[in-house]
Amino acid sequence: MGGSELREALLLLAQNADRAEVANRATGIRISSGFLLLFLCVLSIAGLALYLRARKRGKAYAAANWLYFLTYGTLAFQVVHTVEHLIQTGYWIRFPYNNPWLSPWADAAARGLAVMGDSSARLQTGNELLHLAGNGVFFFGLVAMFISLRDAGARGNKMWGAWWALILEGIHFGEHIVLTTTWYTIGKPYGLSVLFGWAYTLPEPWPPAVRIWWHFMFNLMPMVCALVALREMYKFKVFAPLDKGAGEEAGEEVGDEKAAPEPAPAT
Repeated sequence: MGGSELREALLLLAQNADRAEVANRATGIRISSGFLLLFLCVLSIAGLALYLRARKRGKAYAAANWLYFLTYGTLAFQVVHTVEHLIQTGYWIRFPYNNPWLSPWADAAARGLAVMGDSSARLQTGNELLHLAGNGVFFFGLVAMFISLRDAGARGNKMWGAWWALILEGIHFGEHIVLTTTWYTIGKPYGLSVLFGWAYTLPEPWPPAVRIWWHFMFNLMPMVCALVALREMYKFKVFAPLDKGAGEEAGEEVGDEKAAPEPAPAT
């Protein structure tokens, strides 16, 4: 190799190193995006806890309020998440040898989470944490939907949407727990979506394709089932306490004091 070729090679190496440094740099947008996703996951957990607390105390109106918030919030999040996976799958079909597509927000969140969750700011760390937190948002909302239908008396085929949504998303959420754990412990994510490592032995472009298609299907299927579960919830009138309003529930808590009959008029 001549002197000029060596200089060009060193220059290219330096440029690539600069790009890697910029890719993992902790910018405000990336950190904020990562924190936003973590906040949404914590919000979903807190919403479930508050729903269960109100349910246990017999506060029907408060429980229905938290359930309404959880149901529509997590469903909206999952619809957007599934659309992102749909676009990612379509992008792979069109450009199978490129890096998997991420939306600008997801990309920023992944890079921010990489900085927060890894001393080396490896992008794979951010990717695993991104999907773990995102699926947590949906899973905890589904738990509340399932419990509400059971409380309303739904059983068997009358709540098949809720059953299958919880089962499929439970598998999906568990898969991301396994992927994240194996990435942190052995340096490579292993699980169903990578065929327990066998996908890594396939020729390009198939190693990422297996995971892309697996996660697309396991986002789409529970989302469809969750929409069926929403219909089941209205059929069993789980939001009915919202129609009564907080005033009526407060009146019921007063008990005998409010329910006492008025004295008969004097004759």
